[in-house]
Amino acid sequence: MVESIKAAVTGGASATVRDGVRTEGHFSVDDLATPRTQNAQLSTVAAIGLEGMLALQAVGEPSVRDQAARKRGTAIVAALTTLQRAILAADDPAAALRALTELSSNPPLADDPGLGAALKALVLRSRVEIARRER
Repeated sequence: MVESIKAAVTGGASATVRDGVRTEGHFSVDDLATPRTQNAQLSTVAAIGLEGMLALQAVGEPSVRDQAARKRGTAIVAALTTLQRAILAADDPAAALRALTELSSNPPLADDPGLGAALKALVLRSRVEIARRER
């Protein structure tokens, strides 16, 4: 397409002959140049489907179940820390034990397997601490 454009020459114009067409020192565009068309295949876009589009939307966004599991895990760690401080300060750990009992009962499920394993370990640790203090 660029080859079909000729520039004008100032002072002493020269003629250019291309494909039998004579130009006299002015711009010309070859009419034989065909515009390029895009041959996109729409079938590949349609083949993605609704499930694929929803899966693409969910990439990078934590699920509601994962958010609940993270929130519960953070609360269990805070309660274990409170229990540890109460024990070290020789205070009554009853309030921290009640909080641990409440938090470790019926923990939420996580979609992320690593998060689920970490939450199970936290729940197990809190139940061990509860059992140790109840005897």
